[in-house]
Amino acid sequence: MEGAAELFTPEFLDYVVRLHDELTPRIRALLAKRQAVLRRALDQGLLPTHPPRTAINTGDWKVPPVPEDLRTPGIEISGPCSITSMFINALNPGPEGERAAGDLDDDEDSAGHRLVDTVRAAHNRLAAVNRELRAFDAGKGKEYRIADGELPFFMHRERGIHLDEPDFTVDGQPIPAAILGTALTFYYAGRAQANRGQGIYFYLPKLESAEECAWYRDLFDRTRESLPFLKTAVISAVPLVESLPAVYQMEEMLHALGPYAGGLNAAR
Repeated sequence: MEGAAELFTPEFLDYVVRLHDELTPRIRALLAKRQAVLRRALDQGLLPTHPPRTAINTGDWKVPPVPEDLRTPGIEISGPCSITSMFINALNPGPEGERAAGDLDDDEDSAGHRLVDTVRAAHNRLAAVNRELRAFDAGKGKEYRIADGELPFFMHRERGIHLDEPDFTVDGQPIPAAILGTALTFYYAGRAQANRGQGIYFYLPKLESAEECAWYRDLFDRTRESLPFLKTAVISAVPLVESLPAVYQMEEMLHALGPYAGGLNAAR
């Protein structure tokens, strides 16, 4: 597969396999809990509701200061990171000359969900941070390149924890797509962003509980421990509230993310 060898180096594989060994069993357990919630609703009519009152949902606490990028109002454009020409267009000014404040470089809803797309997206994300991303459409005779000027900030949206990457296996088992995609983002584009003093931002889609946010916190913590170049990097994540269980655990979800909590997004 074109581009895979450059990404799947021995050093990267060591990092991602350690994440897989520790965190994949927890994903399977979290997904089983999702099924139990659904089964109770279907069989017994017991719908999700507010958790018991605790210091988390009644006490006085705050998330850490939100990075200035994420506090800036403006256009936030989204599109598949793996389609190079579309990604470049999203980063460039529109016909009226206005550039988006942020780019949601998407590997979820708008992505192809194949390993080739995951690989291409990782290359494109790194090349965009380095302002080296280009594409040529032979049919149109058109070249795409990043225009001069300040780029939008990048907000990576990886696939939900319920999806696997079937063409990337560890000991014969597919790796969760959220682990592979997030690891690629951190290891390559994330390193380049940290070197430039930029924050590394994530949207976390399809989450249903505070426990799942705690899983992401551990993924980020393990990454800091494994990758010295990210030890002091700014990492911030915004859960997307797009499921009924999550509606009742919003405070708990932010608390579970701890130092990585960057607020909530009500999606659609």
